[in-house]
Amino acid sequence: MSEIKLEEVYSNAAVKNFGDALRKSLMMEEIRDYASFVELDYSETKDQFCQTLKKFLRRYDTPARRFHLIRPSEDDLESIAKLTDRFGVEFIKTALLSYALVKGSKE
Repeated sequence: MSEIKLEEVYSNAAVKNFGDALRKSLMMEEIRDYASFVELDYSETKDQFCQTLKKFLRRYDTPARRFHLIRPSEDDLESIAKLTDRFGVEFIKTALLSYALVKGSKE
């Protein structure tokens, strides 16, 4: 595993997009998807992490379409996978959860 550079991970557009989607799925009263948040927190292996992201995207898709929310793209998913290969599940998971729990700059 290469040296971890916080700026490289936290400034990554895919991390921001997934984190923003997670935040909306937690904060919007119409969605309130706590399950994805908990599953993400407990994922330890790359397989578990990927399965959790897959479940999250399925849960998030319908409300995102209904409320015209921006959804993470395929490019975002590929970027997250590359970052996970490079830095490990724990670090990328922590970055996603961090973005989900902070107040967005546009809020």
